[in-house]
Amino acid sequence: MKYILLLPLLMLGDFLFGQVKPDIFPEDIGTPGEQVVRCYCKPGVRNKSRSKGLELVYATRGGGTFESEDESIVAPFSRYKNWQRFELDLKAPVIRKEGFKLLLGYKYSAELFDFSNIGNDFPETFQELDRVTLKTSNLSVIVNRPLNESKYLAFRFRYSANGAYGGALNFASRNAIYKLTGVFGIKKSEDFEWGFGINFSKSFRQPNILPFVLYNRNFHNNWGLEAAFPGYVYVRYNLGPKTIFLVGTEYESKSYRMSVPLANDEQLDYALNHSELLGLLRMEQQVAPWVWANMRVGYQMNFSTDFEAKAANTNAFLVEPTNSVFFEVGIFISPPSTR
Repeated sequence: MKYILLLPLLMLGDFLFGQVKPDIFPEDIGTPGEQVVRCYCKPGVRNKSRSKGLELVYATRGGGTFESEDESIVAPFSRYKNWQRFELDLKAPVIRKEGFKLLLGYKYSAELFDFSNIGNDFPETFQELDRVTLKTSNLSVIVNRPLNESKYLAFRFRYSANGAYGGALNFASRNAIYKLTGVFGIKKSEDFEWGFGINFSKSFRQPNILPFVLYNRNFHNNWGLEAAFPGYVYVRYNLGPKTIFLVGTEYESKSYRMSVPLANDEQLDYALNHSELLGLLRMEQQVAPWVWANMRVGYQMNFSTDFEAKAANTNAFLVEPTNSVFFEVGIFISPPSTR
């Protein structure tokens, strides 16, 4: 509860509506003999970080210890040697019409712990965490609707399966998370836009309705700000058209459904929830036409990891993972900017 103000960030780490851009659609609206081109509003500002169509990511951080948060466990604590995440993210346009754009998306990520020591408390749970892969599979429908030259709407519906299951996608209701997001954006100029939205989610935890605010602004040809309050805030520096640096903070969180088999043929049932605050330096570098590399490096401050009980025979507990250095590298496809 002490981090309740951060809850709106659950969807903002991967929410990229500001990077989904409708085309410019000309329309003659002038008086006879005069042609005026009307440009439907394009979300985003000049020189912003790149939109991504297809992205592959690898992330890692150093070892850590699951220390006691609520005195439910005592030393010696369970310790992991390293943590890794692999990610594939794909968004593709399906309908591109005047004043309307629809995209379909698929995202898969796999999160793995490698333990060096299993503590005395809840050993079966940490042994299972060492053995399984925590997976997330998302199917998304994204709609962009420019209203006029300065305003736009965007909506996203996403089905997500989060848990320790086999295969690349799982439709079991115990793993399901449903999210519906709406955004209203106001673009004052090519150098300034802001907006607000609301996110509704329903999952194996509890329903949530969470607001957020978007703010993107250029202060100079090279300097700008990209933010989705209170999820992330980045100061951007454009070294050139092919090199972008960003420095700032970002909140991330995930929830997984995880079963733990016991020797008596019973099994424990958890919702495993973790969250963290990242202080980051990002770099985006074009390496070929349409192809960009992405790197993130920084320090990760971990909040409580909550093993929430989802069955009568399961005891809930909280642990506090130690903080660590974070590194991520990826490659993505981004079409040339039309700005």
